[in-house]
Amino acid sequence: MLCVASSFAQDEEIKDGFKEEQLTFSNGDSRYASYNKEGTKIIFESNRDGVWQIYVMNIDGSAQKRVMTTTSNDRRPKWHPSKNMILFESDRTGTNEIYTHDFDSGKVNQLPIKLSGNKYFGSFAPNGGELMFSYSERADIFDIYACSIKGKRLKKVVSNKFKNVYPNLTSRGDVLIYFSNKNTQGESNIIYSQHLFTKDKNRLTYLKDESTYPDWSNTNGSRRIVYSAQVDDMQHSEIFIMRDDGTHKIQITYNDVEDILPCWSPNDINLLISGFRQGNYQICKVLLKEPLNPDQKPLD
Repeated sequence: MLCVASSFAQDEEIKDGFKEEQLTFSNGDSRYASYNKEGTKIIFESNRDGVWQIYVMNIDGSAQKRVMTTTSNDRRPKWHPSKNMILFESDRTGTNEIYTHDFDSGKVNQLPIKLSGNKYFGSFAPNGGELMFSYSERADIFDIYACSIKGKRLKKVVSNKFKNVYPNLTSRGDVLIYFSNKNTQGESNIIYSQHLFTKDKNRLTYLKDESTYPDWSNTNGSRRIVYSAQVDDMQHSEIFIMRDDGTHKIQITYNDVEDILPCWSPNDINLLISGFRQGNYQICKVLLKEPLNPDQKPLD
């Protein structure tokens, strides 16, 4: 069953957004930032050295360090839910494959996924033993698959001959979110959810909105989704939050420049975003407990 979310409902208390801290100031782009489970480190990608590479830094932006030294494009890192390990993708074999990097041992492993095309947007399931990713043999078609961290139990989860990317699971591992152009004739993107057990499907955003990069909140029971969207007459994307049924959409950033790729902190009190600042994408932190308007309530 496909459910359509109710109309956009701007929270009247959110008018000016929240305090932000810029964490990177590089000459290249820095994007796809996320926290480790403890909230003590941030992983991200950057092309500041000419190719896409993965970097780690402290949560205040200090001690930025390149994780690996390769001449390939290593991209889109995601932390393991409990281990000191990341999932990332790389074109080092000529095909975009998914790898793990263990920070404790320094070991890098390619996941033996028996699909010949390109794999993108890998993310761990909450149990850490499984993952979701997008798979493409053609530039305009991306299916979503699940498998174990050893490449076993390969299963197609979403397939419709359109682009279905950026899969993420709830902290319970029961509901998948992603964005797709399947109902827009390929012209714009919409965010969808799909329950992995009941198979219920929901459309959470609208045909007129360019909605991308959804991420589930980490707090059990919260079931909020942060995402980027270009609504109404916006010339760029801003950051929004909505409930898991697509209702109560709240605009979070008001920067008049592109803000994309939001990610919750482990305790949901701030967001990491990739914002276009000083001519490049930079990693910024949005402090949800510190509204800019003194009459505005912090986000619960």
